[in-house]
Amino acid sequence: MPSHRRLILYGVIGACLVFQEAAQADKGVMKFLWPIHLSSVPLSTPDAEAFESPDFHKELAEIGLRGFQEYVNKTLPKELELDKPFAEAFLTADHSRVNLGFRRWQKRVFAMRNKKLFPANFDEESQGLGILDAGNDADFLLSNTKAHWPEVNYAWPELYENARFQRLRARIQEIARLYLKRSGWEKDELPQRFKIFIWVEVFQPGDALRPSAHTDGGYAMGRYWVQATKNAMKFNFEDPRGINPPFGKTHSLPVNVGTMTMFPNWAACPPLACCSWKSRIHEAHCCHLE
Repeated sequence: MPSHRRLILYGVIGACLVFQEAAQADKGVMKFLWPIHLSSVPLSTPDAEAFESPDFHKELAEIGLRGFQEYVNKTLPKELELDKPFAEAFLTADHSRVNLGFRRWQKRVFAMRNKKLFPANFDEESQGLGILDAGNDADFLLSNTKAHWPEVNYAWPELYENARFQRLRARIQEIARLYLKRSGWEKDELPQRFKIFIWVEVFQPGDALRPSAHTDGGYAMGRYWVQATKNAMKFNFEDPRGINPPFGKTHSLPVNVGTMTMFPNWAACPPLACCSWKSRIHEAHCCHLE
């Protein structure tokens, strides 16, 4: 897999995703689309007055790509060998299966690092798996998500112990509160802190992700594009009111490296197929109330 790939930081935060400091709150762009509140901010955009330097997203992109390559080349083959229900589901799944499998592994990594937050994942008598099967678009429910295989490494210290990754998490905490405030929440209703799950998605040439909405109890979602070729793809939002006229429209946002876009977690927003010779990679995150 060549090193020149496109990367994105994708976030489903059970709170929100568009960071701006109070003194610079006017830097963001708000757009009210149908009943959807979109908000974008140049977090590390090279050609804009951003909050971080371009090195911020470049380093995260490199870590995300290395982790994805490790998963595809080493971890995924082990999972397919050990977890037969997962292998059967993977065999008949659509083009989203590699990124969904990668997200599934990352959920386990996150759960292993936060056992107190998701006790159901480690309770032998519990039927609920917390973050591993939340929402109506869980990752390969036919698989044995309950077990973690000793032969599979469920750790990603290069990402979780990275200083910029930790700074990103802190940014998201603030962004979430700002987004909710702009969405109409009263100050005393805003959560003080969120549980933030960050994951990576990688799109190779021709890849795409099927439309899905995250109804897992989160407050909002977002994407942070850390590597992408200009005009190589579109970030689409589907009309939640249905497909019949006068509804059924699709709104497209440009993919700008270093820009973070926040939106409701129930909004279906699939990235269209990657149309360049470079791949896209992003780290995603979801936030829930602590």
